[in-house]
Amino acid sequence: MSKYNKLAGKHVLCIGGTKGLGRGTAEASIEAGARVTIAGSSQHSADTAVSEIKALYPSATIAGFGCDLSHDTVEQDLDALFDKAGGDVDHVVYTAAPGLAISGLQDVTPEMVRRTSHMRQVVPLMLGKVAARRLPRTPEASLTLSTGGIADNPRPGWALMAYVANGLVALTRNLALDLAPVRVNAVEPGFVDTALWRDLAPQAKADMMRAIADKVPTGVAGRVEDVAEAYVYLMKDRNATGEIVKTRSGGQLV
Repeated sequence: MSKYNKLAGKHVLCIGGTKGLGRGTAEASIEAGARVTIAGSSQHSADTAVSEIKALYPSATIAGFGCDLSHDTVEQDLDALFDKAGGDVDHVVYTAAPGLAISGLQDVTPEMVRRTSHMRQVVPLMLGKVAARRLPRTPEASLTLSTGGIADNPRPGWALMAYVANGLVALTRNLALDLAPVRVNAVEPGFVDTALWRDLAPQAKADMMRAIADKVPTGVAGRVEDVAEAYVYLMKDRNATGEIVKTRSGGQLV
């Protein structure tokens, strides 16, 4: 086997793998020779994604399971997901998240903070706890989380999301110590055209994408098939832990 084809034969669990960056990472992992399990919020969403992926990659070894992580039973639910996946997972990628909570500071409420923090802070922390028990104790295993460009580039109306994103940066670095020698890293994308922006009106989204393309050095907003490469890299590089890989269309330069 090639010393650079490190995902061949490995088992990758993509939580949030039915769409967006998780879906892209699942497909990229298949192309790299991995066996893939995807988890969505429902069995229907998982089954639909598996069917669509199998149509693209007929020879892929892929399974899908519903896993609703919105409840306080999240630790038990994650343990059950690992059991369904087969208990031999090598890499976990976490991209699941609800829509963005963007509002003026005066409109932020405790309920909004709790709702936003659950999937972006509570679940990643509990996933680290479960992964510490379930992943093989080797640097060939990894957990990769997801944060966002707002962690580095604050802007009005994004206080809650910046708070959450920076918390994920700190969590990633600490989990890298808590789970060692298992590696823990995170990807920090800039704007990527995914369902995360589903609450925007179509014209508003089109205008935003055009404005981003006009501004960034690459001349195009982030695409799933490009940003997914960052997750694949972090699974493969056994020398990377506690790292935040940033893929932002050069938006930080302008």
